[in-house]
Amino acid sequence: MLYNGDIKSKKLLLHACCGPCSLGAIEPLLSDGAAVSLFFYNPCIVDGEFERRLDAMRFVAEHYGLPLIVPAHDYSQYLSYAAEHAAAREGGERCALCIDDRLLVSARYADEHGFDMYSTTLTVSPHKNSKLIFSLAERNAYGAPFLARDFKKRDGFLRSTRLTRELGIYRQSFCGCEFSAIGSGASYAGGDGV
Repeated sequence: MLYNGDIKSKKLLLHACCGPCSLGAIEPLLSDGAAVSLFFYNPCIVDGEFERRLDAMRFVAEHYGLPLIVPAHDYSQYLSYAAEHAAAREGGERCALCIDDRLLVSARYADEHGFDMYSTTLTVSPHKNSKLIFSLAERNAYGAPFLARDFKKRDGFLRSTRLTRELGIYRQSFCGCEFSAIGSGASYAGGDGV
């Protein structure tokens, strides 16, 4: 179920794909009065890169004084459904499966832990299809509704890039999985980000 109403004093679980995208979503949510908790569930991110992003996420959580929930990281779980789509174009079936997994786990966690709703920072990126994200979230059958916000609107992405530079946190140059690294030419073994 999608939600577009008032979020003042609502407990919101924010699925956070990375520190930079979180910067584009946190301030608007806090200014609207939500009680935000960050949920860093991203099995799609390769080892090594995962730790760099988690460090940035911890910095962001501490900067805003927000709780950060980090479920166990299991890249093999991601490969169990994504490997057969390794050759798919970026933004295609593999990515839809990945987004669906992250939304489903976030919805379950929100429902099981008493959150009023959940959302995701994935809509900050101009490389992610917000309509697809909303349609995937809408079909989740869990109790917590999905806050359907396109955080890239009203310069959310630009704000995230500016704050990333100001705070000096790591900004990645690819989506996170080995397949997107290959397609982008990025080096996930230690690239310097953008």
